[in-house]
Amino acid sequence: MLHHIIIFFFMFSGCALPKKRLFVKNKTYLEYTEEYKSCTGRGVLDSKGELKGKLLFSFKSQRDSTFLEFADILGRKSLLIWITPSSITARNLMENKQYNQEDIINIFPLLTILKPSDMTKMFWGVEPEYKKNLKDLPRTITKNIELSFDKKRSNYNGKTIGGVEFYNRQTMESVLIDFKSRKMNVEDINMKKFWRLLNY
Repeated sequence: MLHHIIIFFFMFSGCALPKKRLFVKNKTYLEYTEEYKSCTGRGVLDSKGELKGKLLFSFKSQRDSTFLEFADILGRKSLLIWITPSSITARNLMENKQYNQEDIINIFPLLTILKPSDMTKMFWGVEPEYKKNLKDLPRTITKNIELSFDKKRSNYNGKTIGGVEFYNRQTMESVLIDFKSRKMNVEDINMKKFWRLLNY
């Protein structure tokens, strides 16, 4: 009888133990691009500086290139941006004006510390290793800059970037990016047709 009581006690104790949480490792940019061919999504950008106000945006990223389409709150397309590993180009649809990389940095000060390749990683949901870029910038700039990434649980294992916040204490410029959706796709995107949109 005592033997049965001891067995029952251990069985009950085992059931009462809390379940251990399984640790899920966040995927790297390389792992995502090996498993998926493209990434698409939507979000909201809130900026204070040379570019003021809120803009809605959609993005399409394939391997190391990203295409962004911005629209105002009324849904009117206003800006197109094309990102490659080493360059960024843009076209202002309202003014029918083409921007080079220096112009874009003035509009989006976030690019002061993020390289084009870092931006694409960010749209894939991966936090870029941007701190090494700070070594190339003057201390007078880096001491006034704050950059943070908000992560949330993903449907694709681990956590991905849900938001980005940039602030320059000296110039009072700020950029808030809120990712509303992100989808990993196993299909290719015809990126050439989006590239043609940037040409006159």
